[in-house]
Amino acid sequence: MDLERKHLRLPVESRVFIELEAPVSGTNAPGNIAVCKTLDVSASGLQVALDHELIEQSYLQIGVEPPRTASASAEPFFLAAQVKWCRAGESADQPWLAGLALLPAGQSDIDQWIELISGLE
Repeated sequence: MDLERKHLRLPVESRVFIELEAPVSGTNAPGNIAVCKTLDVSASGLQVALDHELIEQSYLQIGVEPPRTASASAEPFFLAAQVKWCRAGESADQPWLAGLALLPAGQSDIDQWIELISGLE
């Protein structure tokens, strides 16, 4: 059992947008966004399946669509996350798996995320 885990994990699938590379300032370039899905969520983190390897301990800006089970708006939650681990998946539809710790960052939606997930528990 992971001794660091403080919150219940819920087997919820949501679409996640990960900013891998920010847009170049002063251009119309879109940057590099990876789209993936959650395998489970908690108030403090996400486990995601994705097509890209992520660098462990890196910090990311992410957008998470509300779970379909939630009676919330369809607006995504904008969150800051740190990659805690990343490893090769065991199936073609999940080439990479990663654990993301959600961070209490200014101007993020972390408080609304915690409230939503607490209501699902």
